[in-house]
Amino acid sequence: MTESKRFGVVSFVGRPNVGKSSLINRLVGQKVSIVSRRPQTTWREITGIFTGENAQLVLVDSPGLHKPRKQLLSRRANQSARGAGTGADLVCQVVDARHWTAEDQQVLDHFRDIAAPLWLIMNKVDLLDSLTQVLPRISELQTKHSWVEMVPVSAKSGYNCEHLLSTLSSAVPEGPPGYDTEMLSTLPARFLAAEIVREQIFRQMGDEIPYTSGVEVSRFEDHGDHVELDISIWCETKGQKAALIGAKGVRLKSIGSSARIQLERMFNCPVHLMQQVKVKKGWADDHRAVTQLGYGE
Repeated sequence: MTESKRFGVVSFVGRPNVGKSSLINRLVGQKVSIVSRRPQTTWREITGIFTGENAQLVLVDSPGLHKPRKQLLSRRANQSARGAGTGADLVCQVVDARHWTAEDQQVLDHFRDIAAPLWLIMNKVDLLDSLTQVLPRISELQTKHSWVEMVPVSAKSGYNCEHLLSTLSSAVPEGPPGYDTEMLSTLPARFLAAEIVREQIFRQMGDEIPYTSGVEVSRFEDHGDHVELDISIWCETKGQKAALIGAKGVRLKSIGSSARIQLERMFNCPVHLMQQVKVKKGWADDHRAVTQLGYGE
């Protein structure tokens, strides 16, 4: 007898920088959520779709739950984080296996009474001194809450990620796939393209460019055998614009070259990328601008 098909939505929540985005990329098998060492890189919910033999999972990467800044963009991100469990079949709190912090406790306090089962995903076990520390850490964290499941993993190495997928697939409700089996995300391709460029800005610029650097796709044309993109990078000051462009345009060219490699993997065809940098002072506190970049209410 063939096993029943299952379909469900799994929300991943947690404080910033515990590896939610890296974990979802690992589970999906392709980049759908950008990754940076900088906290609060994710500004809205990002969905990745895993389709296995017996289940399809919609994996939701939420912004890190944090104390919001005064800016509208930060408030929108935190609203998205706080509402991440709404409509989910399962909610997975992701933590750094090495530490339990006050911020982790705040996340637990917010989600502990939701209707969906609450799991604990202990990420970054590869950074423990030894895997023999995993069981003691599980015992310690069991005192924090009566988790439905506790799963140690490493998004970086892939340790136990197949087991996590199998366990999640068995736990979601019975039902047919909700999406085409070839889909990897529910988000528009142009939004994902903008995110990949933004990832390279954060990776290459470090602290030179602040939290409020946005990316707009002003033209997106898919010609089948290639994709053409016009990208505008938004920054706050002329000094930031000069830093983004770099001497003789070297920095902007490097950002574009690295982004193009990722984009060609995503679209599986050549990508022609044109970039420009614009100064839009105060855009992160402007309702229309924030919504225009896809970080809506």
